Amino acid sequence: MCFLLLVYLLLSVTAQDVSTEEVDCQVYNHLYVCLANGVLHSVAFEDVNAVQTIEDIELHLEGLGIVDIAKDAFLEVSNSSALYIRDNQLSTVCKHYFTGLDQLAYLDMKNNTIGEIEDGAFAKLHSLETLLLDYNNVTAFRPGMWKGLSDLHELYATNNNVALKRNMFRGLRHLETLALDSNHIAEVPVGAFNGLPHIDLLYLSRNKISSLQPEVFRGLSDINELDLGKNRLKSVSGGMFRHLKNLNSLWLNGNQIVILKADTFEGLDNLSLLFLNGNELLRLVDMSAFAKMKNVTIDPGFKIAGATVENVCKVQGRFRCNHVANQSPYECTKIES
Repeated sequence: MCFLLLVYLLLSVTAQDVSTEEVDCQVYNHLYVCLANGVLHSVAFEDVNAVQTIEDIELHLEGLGIVDIAKDAFLEVSNSSALYIRDNQLSTVCKHYFTGLDQLAYLDMKNNTIGEIEDGAFAKLHSLETLLLDYNNVTAFRPGMWKGLSDLHELYATNNNVALKRNMFRGLRHLETLALDSNHIAEVPVGAFNGLPHIDLLYLSRNKISSLQPEVFRGLSDINELDLGKNRLKSVSGGMFRHLKNLNSLWLNGNQIVILKADTFEGLDNLSLLFLNGNELLRLVDMSAFAKMKNVTIDPGFKIAGATVENVCKVQGRFRCNHVANQSPYECTKIES
């Protein structure tokens, strides 16, 4: 049976105008995989009967040097729920790549060389919930790319070169997690996150963001975690976070913030975790900024007159605070009126 299947795969590849001398069909991770000059021509299960009893079928095609995918390459494995095709050499995601994979829920394309994604490339992946595009060369997203992905919940695109633009994520109306860390992002335009009403986790750390406009987070009222750590922020505009009523955790660590005004954290009454380590805070910290945060834990915390502040929401006055050592509380001196 297995021999006949291999013969069938070889013949089908030949029918696509690729000579059998160029085709290399081997068993890899319990799959028959046929490649020709880096082009993936077909994939089939080594044991068809065995996979019929498996509920979640995973296709592992990592590290095979794949540069392109032929049309209908996945027709013999159409009942798969996850595809791992990371660590290859794909430079473009074409519209025909995923034909037949309408049950796919998880797609891992990390660590390729992807610089272009055709509009409609994922249009046939109606069941996709998680898409990983980390460590590629993507510079832009367009709404047309997201056709068919209305049920996508998680998008990871860290370590690319994505430049944010207004409305670029429209169509991902059920997205809950968006990871854009390490993309050299310098600007976050108002409207960049339009059409994402259910975002729960937004990660923008390790970029080059030096300022944020007050309305940039409008419409993200469901957000629970926001990571702006390790950017170049020197200040945070008053009312910046006022639309984030449900925010639980906020990372501002590793920036260049030198001032916290009374209205810096307006609207964050329910915040539980605030990460401020790795900033300067030399000029001014108005402690009334924390007055409504009844249950917040601040990392690394503050020391006033040598004593660690236990309940920052009860502290009044304005202070100059110096970061003495990493993970040590800020040493604060009160500014006399």
